[in-house]
This record gives sequence, structure tokens and C-alpha cells, in this order.
Amino acid sequence: MRPIPLNLMTLYADLLQSVELDDGMPGSIATKTVAKRKYVYATTKDGSARLEKYLGPADDPDIQASVERYKHAAERAKSLKTTVSLLKRGRLPAPSLALGRILEVVANAGLFKRGMTLVGTAAYQTYAGVLGYYAPAATLMTNDADLSLAEFEASEEEENIGSILKRADRSFDPVWHADDKLPKVFRASNGFAVDLITSYGRGRKSPVLIESLGCAAVPLTFQEFPTAETINTVALYGSGVLVRVPTPLRFAVHKLLVAQRRKSTEVAKKQKDLRQALELIDIYLQIDETALQNELDAARSTGKSWQTAINASLKEIGRAARQGHLPLPIKR
Repeated sequence: MRPIPLNLMTLYADLLQSVELDDGMPGSIATKTVAKRKYVYATTKDGSARLEKYLGPADDPDIQASVERYKHAAERAKSLKTTVSLLKRGRLPAPSLALGRILEVVANAGLFKRGMTLVGTAAYQTYAGVLGYYAPAATLMTNDADLSLAEFEASEEEENIGSILKRADRSFDPVWHADDKLPKVFRASNGFAVDLITSYGRGRKSPVLIESLGCAAVPLTFQEFPTAETINTVALYGSGVLVRVPTPLRFAVHKLLVAQRRKSTEVAKKQKDLRQALELIDIYLQIDETALQNELDAARSTGKSWQTAINASLKEIGRAARQGHLPLPIKR
């Protein structure tokens, strides 16, 4: 574990604050003349798509005000892109182009604001700037995005998730299984997959239909735990993408839990779970051991099966409690 320099942490904090407050959509402005009258259009970027929107007559004061908002948003975006580039040069983790586009279209559609949560390795990538430590690159590789709908609250008019993903990559298509009423996985031609998951509800039905988004979600054991407490982080793509992720502590404890549910054929996935949990635990042993212990105790108190799974995983990663305390990581 290496601490991130203070100047980069300050840059990240400023970026997060700016992206949280920024609600304008940057765009380029063009005018077209029809019958000797000028009309204004704005072109915006969303994933890999370029979207043209008609604004109105160029001589309309309200349209001119709208044009200025687009221009100001474009100026802010240019500045934020510079910050993102500096952070990436400082070796803070950044998503791949494919993942960055997916996060951008999901964020622009407002899904993160309405409770959709990014989980899995894609979420883990965003923690470095929050915690102030670099994470080893070996744990940051992913070719899929897991989106949890456990806390999602649909608006009155939601867009089909398949249409949203096509703005990231036009080759995204649903993956159908024989018993599917709605798709729960979408895959692009490059192999990148988006999996929709959720928690079990009453009746423990599987899959859960999310008709507002035109998809289904696979309920997973323990999924209610990481999504119950979330934070905003920034994915270092474009001018910065605001994403909703589990708190790092919830993420770590969830990995301890799911590692013990992995099948014998999922050795690599289990090792990845344990590695990510270990790295986050070791960071918290340095920065806030009390918060870590409280989170572990609260999760253990949920029930015997939770306690058994957590303790088994801690033992496997060499962090089994001794005299009530976790051993500190070895200094390197």
C-alpha cells in the first residue's frame, strides 16, 4: 500500500465537489439558416453517441440564455478534463474506455441519482481517491460492470436500459436465456458485459422484473448489505463521471461474505474477493481501525452464518482477530 500524495488527493476532492455540483450538459453550438432566419442546435456527447438537439430561433432571448449555459458547461468540462488527466498521470485508477462510456451514459440518464449502485471491481477502482491509497493493479482488471438495482427507485418515465447502453456502444444487445421474460445481461461485441443484480425480496423470486427499465435483475445473497450505505465517487473518464458505490467498508465486508459462498469452480473469483477485502481492511487498519471494527461487529451480529463467513475469510487472509483486534499489516 502506498499513500497518494496530498496534492493529488486535493485535486480529487475538488473534482468530486465540482462534479457533484455540476448539473449542466456541455455541448457545441451550431446555427442553421432556414428562410433567412437562423436556428440554433446543440450537439452533446453521451458515451460514444453524438446527440443533436434543436434549441430554437437564434434571436430568441431565452434560446440565447440556453446557448450560454451550454457554452459555460463546455468550459467547465474542459477544465475538469484537465484535472482528470492530471489524476490519471498521477496513477490513480481509471476505467477502460468501454467501462467509462458505460458509466457516462448511466450517469447521464440519472440512474445513479435514483439509486442504481455500481458494485464489483468497477466500484473498487474508484476508492483510491476517497481513501488516499493506491490499489495494486492486479485487482483492478474487469471486463464487466455489475449494476445493482436493490435501492433503485424508478421515475415516471424511464428509458429502456438497452437503449441507454447502446449510446455507450451500439453493439450492446441483450443476452437471452430460455426462461427470460426480460434480459438481465447485456453484452457488446468486444465481450464487455453489463449484469443487472438486486437483493432478494419477499417470496425470493428470481429473477426480479424491472419493467420500468425493460430488464430483469438477478437477486444475490447479501446484496442488500453493500447497497444500503453508499457514497458518491468519481470515475476518471472524460470530465469525471459521478457514480454511486457502496462505502469502502461495506464493500470490504461484503467481499468477506461472498468469498465463502463461491463454488469450487470459482477459485479465481474467490481469490479476487479476498484480495480486494484485504487491501481495504489494511487501509482502514491504518486510517480508522475503530470504524472497521464497528462494521465487522455489526455485520457479525446479523446472524450465525454471517459471523461464520466473515471469520472464515478473515482467517484466510491472515487478519483473524487476536485478543479482539485485527493484526496490523506488515510494513513493506
